[in-house]
Amino acid sequence: MNALALRPARIPARRNGSATALQTPVGGVSAIFALEGFDRRRGVATYSLRVMNYSRSQLVCRTWIISRAGDAAPAHPMLLEVAPRSTAATQIPVWPGDFASFDRAIAEVAGDGVHCLVEAPAPRISKLHRAYTFAAASLVAGILAIVTAGALRSAVPRIAAFAVPPEALAGTTVRAEYGAEGAGNLSYYVQAPDGSRIAGGTLSQMSGSIPIAIPASDQPGAYTLQMTMAGPLGTTSETRVLNTLVMRPHSKAQIAAISVNPVVARPGETVEVAYSAAGDEGYVRLMGTDGTIWGQQPFSRTGQTHFVVPPFANPGELRVLLHVTKGNSTAQSMAGIVVAAAHAPAAAPAAAAPAILSDDDPASAATMSSDANGTFELAAKTVRSGGSIAVKIISPRNGMRIALVDLQSHEVQGVDVGASDDVVTLHAPTVQAATRYVVQASFTDGFGQESVVAPVTVVP
Repeated sequence: MNALALRPARIPARRNGSATALQTPVGGVSAIFALEGFDRRRGVATYSLRVMNYSRSQLVCRTWIISRAGDAAPAHPMLLEVAPRSTAATQIPVWPGDFASFDRAIAEVAGDGVHCLVEAPAPRISKLHRAYTFAAASLVAGILAIVTAGALRSAVPRIAAFAVPPEALAGTTVRAEYGAEGAGNLSYYVQAPDGSRIAGGTLSQMSGSIPIAIPASDQPGAYTLQMTMAGPLGTTSETRVLNTLVMRPHSKAQIAAISVNPVVARPGETVEVAYSAAGDEGYVRLMGTDGTIWGQQPFSRTGQTHFVVPPFANPGELRVLLHVTKGNSTAQSMAGIVVAAAHAPAAAPAAAAPAILSDDDPASAATMSSDANGTFELAAKTVRSGGSIAVKIISPRNGMRIALVDLQSHEVQGVDVGASDDVVTLHAPTVQAATRYVVQASFTDGFGQESVVAPVTVVP
């Protein structure tokens, strides 16, 4: 966006800022923009912007300086992105001396079906201070010109990951995993449903885990967790909401705690899962934020299991889901894992693209991909609509069944594996767009029912 389209009339402003709220076809949006203060010694004005995005649209926020002639100029090079159904807040430093004319500041919030403006006043600056501010700003601009673009970007505060279980049992302790980059100080606070602060403080490490004790209660509630990073190049924050569940007298299944170690891991590393729960049966799953199941182990009363972090190309987040049942009751809880960037691999020949199988293009069982899970492996991770999915059995198990399952855990097709079967074939469903499925091997071992999964994509 190269120009800002302003409304003919000014937005009514408060003494130090303004707020707006609107309802769109994709949901509601609220924004608050205000002048927090002005440092006369440094010549820096600080503005705060808080956006509550209750819509299904990704929002982008830009800030502008409006001259007395009505011209618009960017106030700060950084943008604030607000994910759907989340809240974001930031502080924006502005050097008024960089602008020949400064009438007011504007924050623009835009997205799919969303566009609104909120304004805040310009700081009051004396003529003498304007001259000092201009000289100081010129000096700062000269210094910043020496710094490379890469170094500047690496110093901008950024919260790369902030994983919090969406639900937990009242009276238990959960862990929030985080990772941050750039220059600045990290802090967090936890707000109870009644608005009181129950935890918070400064964090000395750029990544780690925060134990959060949820008070016991006989009523469900929503706890707000916010992490803030403030540095010389700005301030950023991330907010998560944790909903507490209450065990009713007739409920039997319970989860007291779940944790992972380490909470920050790289692809290929093993993470240990420890949990305390009451139940007759259940499972522990390693899941992606998009619902992909990367691994599953049966619930054990020993309260321990482990998973291997899948080969992610970029940093991200995973979740460990514990689900237990007892009679007619169920209990469920999650813990988060921050996936760090993988170590740079040694130079090696490029791997060939996976073969695409179909009924007209048969492939032998020897053309299998190299990412076997120890139980079975797929001939290809991508198959054509209506084609065949070849599954090679590496380690036969008692009562083994191979099934194609969608991401809602519904079985599309399945076959029982005989003791002498080396390869079984599943029929890919007919799709109109590329669709993700999971090939699941379920069997019985000495500890009960166990499952191993691998993802597969069906394309038109």
